Amino acid sequence: MPKRLAITIAGAVSLGSYEAGVLYEVLDAIHQHNSVPAMPDEQRIKIDVLTGASSGGMTAAIMAHKMLYAADEFLDPYDNPLYNVWVKRVDLAGLVATEDEDSGDVEPAMRSIFSSNLVEQVLAEILTDRYLTGEWPKPVTHLAAATSISLGMTLTNLNGVDYAYEMQPGRKFTYTRHDDEMMRVLSVGGTDNVKTWEEIRSAAVASGAFPLAFRTKELERHRGDYRKGNLEPWTSDSLRFTYTDGAMLQSEPLGMAKRLVNEIDEHWNNDSRFYLFVTPHGKTTSADASFCEENADYLNMMKRLAKVVLAQSEFEDWIRAEEVNQQIALLDARARDLAESLRSGEGDVVSMKRAAEDLLRLLFQQPKNGGTRRIANIGSETLNNARMRIEHQYKEELASLGEGSERAAAFRDTTLGFEKAANLGDRDYMRIYGMTVSEDQLAGAELTAFLGFFDQRYRDHDYDRGRLVARAVLNDPVLSQPGELGPVRYTPTRTNPIDSSLNGMLLRSVPMEEQEIFREGIKRRVNAMVRELIGIWSYAADIAVIDPIMNAILNQVFETDRD
Repeated sequence: MPKRLAITIAGAVSLGSYEAGVLYEVLDAIHQHNSVPAMPDEQRIKIDVLTGASSGGMTAAIMAHKMLYAADEFLDPYDNPLYNVWVKRVDLAGLVATEDEDSGDVEPAMRSIFSSNLVEQVLAEILTDRYLTGEWPKPVTHLAAATSISLGMTLTNLNGVDYAYEMQPGRKFTYTRHDDEMMRVLSVGGTDNVKTWEEIRSAAVASGAFPLAFRTKELERHRGDYRKGNLEPWTSDSLRFTYTDGAMLQSEPLGMAKRLVNEIDEHWNNDSRFYLFVTPHGKTTSADASFCEENADYLNMMKRLAKVVLAQSEFEDWIRAEEVNQQIALLDARARDLAESLRSGEGDVVSMKRAAEDLLRLLFQQPKNGGTRRIANIGSETLNNARMRIEHQYKEELASLGEGSERAAAFRDTTLGFEKAANLGDRDYMRIYGMTVSEDQLAGAELTAFLGFFDQRYRDHDYDRGRLVARAVLNDPVLSQPGELGPVRYTPTRTNPIDSSLNGMLLRSVPMEEQEIFREGIKRRVNAMVRELIGIWSYAADIAVIDPIMNAILNQVFETDRD
């Protein structure tokens, strides 16, 4: 069995260029590695899970599509789907162009600051233009792709989905969830069609709909997409919900990746399972000791709240995974101690085996005497299946005790009892490789990571930075140790020189000609908003009132004294 890799891609806004660089390097490395002549199957690496939030969700969708159907588009580091979208196509000039040059139609100013049409157009070209003629090319599948890829994207459901829980006495509590997601299993033969990818394209647009900057997006969802228990009845099998940026509530969906992995692995063969976490955050603090009551004006408050909300949605899954890893490490240590004790002849093996069997019978059945308290359902894994899984996971310890012996059976059942009592039966150790970077090494991190859209130089800088970060991780000696993903056998290809003067680019350092595109675009949208609100009477106010106010606000944003 090859090594299986699940990749999670965080929300990043313009720093999608950084993530694009990381992921191109990873794909190139795995392609070269799997191309090595006579490479044993167990040393090959296959990507079978992709999850993402916001721009990361869009990138995950692009990767899944191109890996399954158009691998030949990944041959050049500076001409491939990831680079072409995040470095060449999505820029500030396109985002502020809210009027269609051909038709003259203008996107409603009260619904978004930037052009959502640009995002819709780019994702259509990448994901669905393949199907326009009704006949599409034969799929070219990437050597890094598994036979199927499970794709997951986070969404923020502005309508909400209701769940009900019992309350005492005889009442119910209704809880509305707004964190949402779309998960699909994709393959070469089964999902190469316009219906599948139009749904995914729409979900990708919704996942990346940064609040206020881009329009909300409606999606039709089916009740079967919501697997969590206690779901309240729907008026029909499908409903339409309105969505905004998935990163608002789930910025880095490692937990979603683990759930998709569980459906594939069913908690078996965890020794060949690995996770890659790609984010442009995580090496610098988001704390700000300088923020205080005195400087908490409207503008600073909005800027700080944006960072607080986004920071709170980051790393929760990673932290939770690390906590579970610690619990599993403790279980493994206890199991090793138990095996050593049994090998040395300590304890009564027969009594231990009998006690463990009695305990497991209790742990694998629903409690009969729950009183008035509601009892959670026992998991679907049977005792026999759990025993086989433990035998597989601890095969070395069992071999040292003598397979089929009383000592081995006592070890197996006692260890399973430890695991079940600690509620670790559906938990697995997650080997996670983080591809993170300090924001002072990036050019596009300012303005809530919108700065990269100002100039392609910034996006090129961050793309190449991502490639170098990935290269450092892939070549780290840790990856070549036993039980790790590597060694990854590849020769890095050319990387353009990085302009270090762009490291940690600040808003006040942005050249005035680059600022001007942003300033004029924002002022046009604000003027259009006022016109939509109060009509023709606003034209006189544009020059006399709105422009001076907007100039003052923008000067403060850029920390300039420009009139």
